Amino acid sequence: MQQSPESTSFYRVLVAIETDATRFYGANAIRPGMLGPSDSEQLLAHLAADLKALFPEIANCSLIAAGALFDQTQVLRPSYPVFNALESASTSNRIDRFEPRLVSIAERNGLMPNKDLQPLSDIPLGLLQLLPVVVQGPADLVSELGQLMEFRFLEEGQISAHSAAWMESAFSISVNHARFMTLTDLNAMLKLQLEHFGFLPMWELLDAALNVQTGPLKIMSEGGQAYEWKNGVVWTCFQTFDRWSNSGSGANVEAARQGLAAAYGDWTRETRQYLTTLGAHGLDVRFKLPGSDTPVQGTFLIEPGLSSSIDGDSIITEHSYAELGTIAVTASSEGKINHYYPLNPKGLNDIHAHIRETVPGVHTVAFPGTILYDEKTRCLVPDSGQSKTRH
Repeated sequence: MQQSPESTSFYRVLVAIETDATRFYGANAIRPGMLGPSDSEQLLAHLAADLKALFPEIANCSLIAAGALFDQTQVLRPSYPVFNALESASTSNRIDRFEPRLVSIAERNGLMPNKDLQPLSDIPLGLLQLLPVVVQGPADLVSELGQLMEFRFLEEGQISAHSAAWMESAFSISVNHARFMTLTDLNAMLKLQLEHFGFLPMWELLDAALNVQTGPLKIMSEGGQAYEWKNGVVWTCFQTFDRWSNSGSGANVEAARQGLAAAYGDWTRETRQYLTTLGAHGLDVRFKLPGSDTPVQGTFLIEPGLSSSIDGDSIITEHSYAELGTIAVTASSEGKINHYYPLNPKGLNDIHAHIRETVPGVHTVAFPGTILYDEKTRCLVPDSGQSKTRH
């Protein structure tokens, strides 16, 4: 039986560009440009020269890159789709047909030929912009180069001043600092960032997702919220205020002096940060109710109140806390109370539309500026004060 030719192997590196993120926002905001065929070829030529100065043997390898910059939330996604797209552009994986070359991928009419190489336009950009590069070559050589890069990039990986100036002009960005790093370096940097802000458990979820871990993984956030990575989805329980304060992670919080409001605000803040960050990295995060494995459907959750409405209750009360905005909406109508919780940014608009359809009449809306609850029952209540605004 004829043995199949040995395959080449790939190694994933990046150029990390520290830029001025303020240019991505405001009235005159611009996002990094994408490069056409000629500029994409020049870009790769610059990078190849810088890498060859560090590792002369890299001349025996191919380099593959696209003329585009990416936010780290797009690069660090399950299965690394940006790198997979670059590797798919390889001219041949067979060692007997392999020839070292520079493979540049350019935009045409504002679009990359592979959708995974199209920079996302709907995510906020940070100060770190990334240029992924794939090194392809004989397996032994690529392995050796990869080990050298892991050690030498940290001290010697700075991009040449000539290359940095060229990229600044080509991408229409400011370049404060630019250096090569490995994918291992980037993952380690993200882990340190999350740890610094008190979200180290989130890294365990991201790490499991990035490496497509098959087995389930459960973590507990610093705020006491459980998350589970299972079958490609992150699961967590949504705790309404009434549930959280009576039998959930807030059951031991002192109710007096608005203690529950502050603590539930902290719970909401952390939960939203988990959802936002995990979602930005392409993870599917789904809510379920405590004691159930059924996912919560829709953009908002309705919970019947345990008490009845009384005279003087505001028809609509928007519970909010600090910078979080609205956390829950209480509707009091025909002797009944319902609490509505937005599950994502679209949820609040959908709650308002639902209430307009289901609660008759013209509504007055109370904005107490906090979370209103009864200290004895530890449950949400409508506003019964005088601070109301016509809706």
